[in-house]
This record gives sequence, structure tokens and C-alpha cells, in this order.
Amino acid sequence: MKKWVRLSFVGYAGGLMLGVGVVLIYGAMEVSSTPAFCGSCHVMSPYYQSWKTSSHAQIACVDCHIPPGVTAELEKKFEALSMVASYVTGTYGTNPWTEVDDEACLECHERRLLGGQEMFGDILFDHRPHLTELRQGKRLRCTSCHSQIVQGSHITVTSSTCILCHFKNQTPNVGMARCTLCHQTPQKIVDREGVQFDHGDVVRFGMECQSCHVTPAGDAGRVPRERCLVCHNDPTRLAEFAATQRLHQLHVTDHKVECTNCHLEIQHVAPQHLEPVHTGCETCHGGRHSPQRNLYAGLGGKGVAPQPDVMYQAQVRCEGCHFDHGDTGTSTAGEVSCMSCHGPEFRKIYQLWTTTLAERTAAMRRQVDSSTRGLGNGDAAAPLANAVANLELVERGKGIHNFSYSLALLDAAHRQLNEARAAGGLSELPAPWPTAPFTSACLNCHAGVESKRVRAFGRNFPHQPHVVGRGMECTECHTTHEERREGAGPLKILAGDCDSCHHGETGRACLDCHGTVLERTFATDLGDFPHAFHVSDLELGCTDCHGEPPAVSAQADREVCAGCH
Repeated sequence: MKKWVRLSFVGYAGGLMLGVGVVLIYGAMEVSSTPAFCGSCHVMSPYYQSWKTSSHAQIACVDCHIPPGVTAELEKKFEALSMVASYVTGTYGTNPWTEVDDEACLECHERRLLGGQEMFGDILFDHRPHLTELRQGKRLRCTSCHSQIVQGSHITVTSSTCILCHFKNQTPNVGMARCTLCHQTPQKIVDREGVQFDHGDVVRFGMECQSCHVTPAGDAGRVPRERCLVCHNDPTRLAEFAATQRLHQLHVTDHKVECTNCHLEIQHVAPQHLEPVHTGCETCHGGRHSPQRNLYAGLGGKGVAPQPDVMYQAQVRCEGCHFDHGDTGTSTAGEVSCMSCHGPEFRKIYQLWTTTLAERTAAMRRQVDSSTRGLGNGDAAAPLANAVANLELVERGKGIHNFSYSLALLDAAHRQLNEARAAGGLSELPAPWPTAPFTSACLNCHAGVESKRVRAFGRNFPHQPHVVGRGMECTECHTTHEERREGAGPLKILAGDCDSCHHGETGRACLDCHGTVLERTFATDLGDFPHAFHVSDLELGCTDCHGEPPAVSAQADREVCAGCH
């Protein structure tokens, strides 16, 4: 009886101890499954803090880090106990490593594969092809893009991974590197550095994105061999450095290794201020003293403040305008370059700029050459050298690269030339081009129009006596760009509005405005009427037929005709 009692007590005690042990183990498993327990280890603290502020803050660590299934849970628990033992014994490392299986992510995010394209910032993205299809022969995982490499961000999208896949060994804007593969054409007018641009023109004119936007910069995404030594020191493994397909299978598909752990980063960001001309063009034009580059950037003038071109400020690169390849293989630019972005109306602007620069540069060169012969060294040397330097910057840099800055350089060159002439005892030279006696935003683009003649209302119209002589503002006759966008025409005046000045006692001859009538024959009910015969041969005056100002009329007095006919 006593023996049976003793055995019963032992059995009861053993069962109790077993039960207590189970409870303790279960409790330990529960405690070890809490995020707070994970964060109690100081090497895990940064990850724990980033998790607390992430979108997964309400999800326990084990829900993601342990894949679905009992077997995986037991394996992870054993792994966790091993980590606790390492921590207690001080044999742990300071760079914890973990892998999150796709199955754990898709427990909650399965709809990601069904949702189709979605916007990530301004980038179109579709999860399905990235997770279900081979990408460049590689099977991607959720954590290929969502990773912890950004300090302080828990499982965030790292765009450097996207850029590496889409741009390494790719031709810009072709295939996987197509701009529109990720970026939709903006349906709005963007403003950058005061320059407005309607992206609708990209579609209308078939423009190339890389004409304005940069292609990836920095390293080409190569893998320095020495990076392998960070993780591996086994010669047999290092011997597989060239086995690209096998290495990607092991590192990308089988295990979550960050792409940038091996590859150098490819940049896909806006360049620094002087970068728009850092292209293939710099083979010839990329030296520190390249006049084309300096002129475009608005640098290098003597006594002239820096004035970068608006296209430079908008980060338009050389290829944005130089896209025609001739027989010589050299990229050229011209009026078509301007029209391809700004429309056919910009052809007149381009022609105005080229003729204005050609006329002013040639006029300034004549003054410099004639003055140089009459000046010695002395006090005239410095201002003369500055004048020559500014003139040569426009000549060698091709002034069209920065029209406004080129005009400022030529104005400065003329002023400096007169300083040199004064120091050398020579008289001052007048400006060899007309200048408006007022400042106007219109003249930022239309400078040079002061000396141009145009046709208006069928008449010759010289700008110089109106703009330079009378100081008439552009908007006295012309509508603004805002009014043009609302459907207004280029002129806000009618032909009769000119009469208030020109048909009064102005002393101006009729032929100053109507000179082309001598070249024309008019059909009348009495037959064809040639003005040249009546004015030149018969020496009739305009007022003999049309009357005296201001009661002039386009219709001649028939009684005058009857005197001869």
C-alpha cells in the first residue's frame, strides 16, 4: 500500500512538473513572440523603433518573420531560442539577418497581385508581373523592393532597386528603360525656375523625354569584386564571381540580399546646376573654358553678372536642341529644334534672334577692330581686353545659346570699348544698334525688333521710329500672351488707329507707309490702275487723288480721274 502511495505521489509530482514545464514553455513562447521582447535586445532596437512608426505597427513581428505553417513556426522558435542563447553568452553579431517569405506578405496583401496598375508617387507600378514573371531572368521577391536598407524606415520601397533593374545595361527610353513604362505624361503645365512648360506638347510634337530630363547618372550599377569579401572569404565561392545567373539565383531568389549590397547605385535624379551639358557633347565642348558651355550657363562675362539661360535653368541638355545628324555625324540645331518644342510660331523668334545677333556682333567687331589700331597699352589695355573677351564669348559660344546674356555681353563690350577709347584719347562711339528707351519683359525674347520692318494692315511698318523714336511700349499695339491664349489676335489696334498720328500734320510722306503700292496694280471699274505710272511718270501726288489729311480715303475721287479719262 505504501509503495503504491509513493508511486502515485511521484507520478503526480512528475505530471505537475510536466504541466508546469509546458506552461512555462508556452509562456516563454508567447512572451518571445511579442514585439517588445524582440526590441529588448539592443542590436534590434533600431529595427524595433522603425517598426513602431511604420504602417505595420499593429502587426506582430512573428506574423511576418514566421511563414505560415506549423513546421516554419517551430523552426523559427528554435532559431529565436538560439538567438537568445547567443545574446546571453555574448556571441551574437551586431548585424542581424532575417528573411521574410512572400507567403507571409501575401497572407495580408494577396490583393496586390489582382489590383493591376497603381500609382507609387508619380510612377505606375503593377505587382503581378514583378512577382509572377521572371524579370531579366530573375525571380523577384516582395523584399527585393520592400526592404530595410533605408535607415529609420521599416520595409519601405527602395527606388534604387527599381532603377538598377530598369537601367543597368539598357538604352535610355528603350525597352525596360522606357520613360512611359513608369511615368505618365503629365496633364498639366509645370513650372520650373520660372519656366512654364505644357507636357501636352510632348505628345503633339513627338518630343523625346531625355531632351529635357536626365538619364541615369553615376555608376553603371557594376559589382566591384571586393564587395564579395564583405560576406565571403571562401576562395571557392569567390571563384564563382562570373557566374551571374547562379549568383542572382542564390542572392535574389533563394535568399533576400539587397541589390545594393553588391551593385553600386545608379542615380536617377536631377543633376547639379552645371550638369545639363555633361553629355556626350563634352567630348568637344566640355572643357573648363568651353565658350558654348559657359554662355549657356551664363558665366564668363567680364563685368557682366551671371545670367543662365532659361533653358539651362529648366535642365534642358545639349541633345534637347542638337538632334539632327548630318553626313558628318555631328548633331546640329536650328529653327526646327525650337519649333519641335515651342511650335511653328517660334520660327520667327529664332530668325529674329539669329539676325539680331549676327548684325550686332558684326557691328561690334567693326568698332573693336577699328579702335584697336588707335589704342596703345596704357590705361586702355584693361577695358579693351574686357571688351574683346565679351565679344569673343558671344562669337565663339554662338550667341543663340543664351540670347539675353549675349545681348548683355555686347552692351558691356560697347561700354568697355568706349572706356578704352576715352583712356586712349579717342572720341566716344555711338551704339551700333537701336535701343528702346524703356525696359519691357517683351524684349527679353523680342530684343532686336526695334530695327525690324514688318507688314501691318497691308502697309510697311518700321519699329524703330515708333519704339526708339517715340518710346511706344509693345503693349500699346500688341496683345499679351495671356490674351493670345484666350483667343485674341497679335494686334489690339485697327488700321484706323494709326490715322490719329500719321494722317495729321506729321510731315511724313505717304509712301513711308504705303510704298509698296508702286509695285501693285489695282483692278477698278475703269480698268487696271498702276500707281507707278501715275506717281512716277505723271508725277501726281497721293493727295491729288486721295485728298488731304486727315480726310484721306482709300477710294480715289472719280472726278480727278475724269480730268484725264
